[in-house]
Amino acid sequence: MAQIYRPSAKRPQQQVLRNQPVKALNHQGQGIVASAQGVRFVSGALTGERIDFRSEGKHQGKLLNIQQASADRVIPACKYYDACGGCDLQHLALEKQREHKQQVVVELLAKFADVTAQSWLPPLTADAWRYRRRLRLACHWDRKRQRLTLGLRAAQSKQIVAIDDCLVAQEQLTALLPSLHSTLAKLQKPEQLGHVELIHVDRTIVLLRLTAGASAADKALLEAFAERQHVDIWLHCAEQPPRPLLPQQQLPRYESSQLMLEFQPGDFLQAHAVLSLAMVEQALAWLDPQAGESILELYAGSGNFTLPIALTGAQVTAIEGVPSMVERLHATAQQQQLQVSAVHADLEQDWRHYSWAQQSFDKVLLDPARAGAIHAITEIAQRQPRRVIYVSCAPDTLARDAKHLQAAGYQLKQAQIIDMFPQTHHIECLTWFEREA
Repeated sequence: MAQIYRPSAKRPQQQVLRNQPVKALNHQGQGIVASAQGVRFVSGALTGERIDFRSEGKHQGKLLNIQQASADRVIPACKYYDACGGCDLQHLALEKQREHKQQVVVELLAKFADVTAQSWLPPLTADAWRYRRRLRLACHWDRKRQRLTLGLRAAQSKQIVAIDDCLVAQEQLTALLPSLHSTLAKLQKPEQLGHVELIHVDRTIVLLRLTAGASAADKALLEAFAERQHVDIWLHCAEQPPRPLLPQQQLPRYESSQLMLEFQPGDFLQAHAVLSLAMVEQALAWLDPQAGESILELYAGSGNFTLPIALTGAQVTAIEGVPSMVERLHATAQQQQLQVSAVHADLEQDWRHYSWAQQSFDKVLLDPARAGAIHAITEIAQRQPRRVIYVSCAPDTLARDAKHLQAAGYQLKQAQIIDMFPQTHHIECLTWFEREA
């Protein structure tokens, strides 16, 4: 048989570059270095520093040494910081983190949308440590060693960093880690564990993602753990929706403006309880809903914005893509005796197919995921509501969508950073667009 020679693929040369100046941070908090090998993004580097780094791949670099440190550099408080992929800005002073986040949004809006806010409010801030009421943990069962690893993913890796604490998580959650680890390791089939989510609202919840149903023995083990630790346990087995371990467990509730709202573990919930409340109140102040006004809310979730808006007497049409969340929103509105039209719809589809989209709206509030709302924002612009309040967790897609609003005659009247994720590069931003008369 003829053999064909195929040269082995050569790995790109990983060259070490020394004493390189860092000119700025990108929107992911990485240092930007314009080296002789081209632009490289180096995690852990800060503006104004001179560093040694190893070039990795086409655009990345790995920090090796800091020759000249920035005055804004601080010692990370977390012992897992060098390995964990959760927080990535602990090495930058807190006030500088917030300044950087606002600057990122300003620059992206200018670069990609040619949009400038008429005014910026000071950032909404609160606790920068022990703020997370949700903590998602990865699991791995080593069959050979009969050992369970429970922890957080390493940076840009599937490796799990075993932890016994997390400084940005509430202590009600981290206090569970030792006993939770020992309990889960005793399951009959620990290899069926996918991930674990810890949640603290009006009670503490442990949500277990399993690839198959739990056995009677495992349920008994978990029930004993729940009783000892005074927590509720929910199981998310295979493709079934999450269910409480004990049927009599009620849905947990979280606080929104003047209301307590039910949600199902596994549904989206803002991580920072204090700033979630502050964000809702600021958004409502800008939206200024009046009795009788017609308000369209998109990506409504379980009603964090919806129900406070309805309290004002405005007529709210709330659109959400997850059917179970629509059901909970509708049920909570009925419990609170509030008039809300909660509708399930795919906002990326042509709105001409939806009856709710055929009416006119005075104002719109939307809070999309990181992918933004490219189709929805086009549909909104065509309908020309007077005011659009856009809550964003991704400044790049916010800039893209803002360009469409500006083209349709909207001005960015006000903007404000919400430091929802201190110690990380993630950015929450509240924006107010007003249509020119």
